[in-house]
Amino acid sequence: MQINLKYFGFVSLLLPFLFFSCNKTQDTKPNCVISQKNPLKKTPMKVVSVSPAVTEILFALDCGDRLIGRTDFCNYPPEAKNIKSIGGINNTNLEEVIKLKPDLVITSSIFTKKMFQTIEDAGIPIISFRETNTIEGLYETIEMLGEVMDKETKAKSIIDSFKEDLKNVKIKRDSVQKIRKTTTLPKVYYVVGFGQMGDFSAGKNTFINEIITLAQGDNIAKESLNWSFSKEEIFANQPDYIFIRKEDSAQFVKTHPYTQLKAVKENKVFGIESNLMDILSPRTIKAIEFISEKISD
Repeated sequence: MQINLKYFGFVSLLLPFLFFSCNKTQDTKPNCVISQKNPLKKTPMKVVSVSPAVTEILFALDCGDRLIGRTDFCNYPPEAKNIKSIGGINNTNLEEVIKLKPDLVITSSIFTKKMFQTIEDAGIPIISFRETNTIEGLYETIEMLGEVMDKETKAKSIIDSFKEDLKNVKIKRDSVQKIRKTTTLPKVYYVVGFGQMGDFSAGKNTFINEIITLAQGDNIAKESLNWSFSKEEIFANQPDYIFIRKEDSAQFVKTHPYTQLKAVKENKVFGIESNLMDILSPRTIKAIEFISEKISD
């Protein structure tokens, strides 16, 4: 199996491009950097998003109609594909962005310092969000975008709904554990990559680990480093349940030696939509609910 870098999620994709230090031209917030060279003077009505997570949040805030540019990876909701693409995340077509004359450009931390400064020098306001590995960080991002887009009430509603859904997940899982008379959490393995090039999963400093934890599962790869998790470790930990991207599940269950895993033999390997696990957004609750439901069966 060839490992596609995008499968590692936008939180850790292309490590050399992780965000730069702030300087005097930037205003630092808890999870973002705002250029002070070109301060926002009004609510932005023409926005370019250089982050799939930001694009999803903007649509959730009912601001999708303000987007005039998005990346090739911004494919949710489906109508996002109707918006003009400005290229990738770390290789954005900056000339095209500038030509669109947006009121605001919003990026992730994969956006390089040089690219950030190019947008600044063009006189365009820009905000760059640091990648977050926690649900609390997601709340902060939604809240901040709510303020910027003059959608504070909607942002609060999204956050409150997420928190309520999380409570319901825990109530259901607690009920299952009570019926089964156990406090032991099911062992879960999430497949990021597998095959001849190695095995990869999500460690404790990732939001994927938090997704599994909030679903009331025990991530067997939580102590792994740099996404690497050997076959020996997989078999030593024998996961009760395995989750993998839908597009990879059929190949995984037919590939040796994974066919010898207990979860594979017991048909407890479940495919999940890629973007639900790869992008931290309001839809992340669906990933938590999906895993919780499967490990409760």
